[in-house]
Amino acid sequence: MTPPLGPGLGELIGLGLTAGLLVALGVGGGYWIGQMTGAGVAITFVGLGVGVAIALVAMYVRIRRYL
Repeated sequence: MTPPLGPGLGELIGLGLTAGLLVALGVGGGYWIGQMTGAGVAITFVGLGVGVAIALVAMYVRIRRYL
C-alpha cells in the first residue's frame, strides 16, 4: 500500500484547531499581561505575534512529512 500523498481531512482539521487555539492563547495571554501591567493593547499585539509564530512552527512540524 502506498503512503498518502497529503494530509487527510482529520489532520487538516487538527491543524486548523491547533493554529486557532495557539493564536487565541497568544492574544489572551497578551491581553491578560497587558491588563496586569497596565501596558494596554500593545502587549496584546505582541501576544498575537507570539501566538502566530508558535502556530506556524507547530503547523510546519506536523506537515513537514508531506513536503
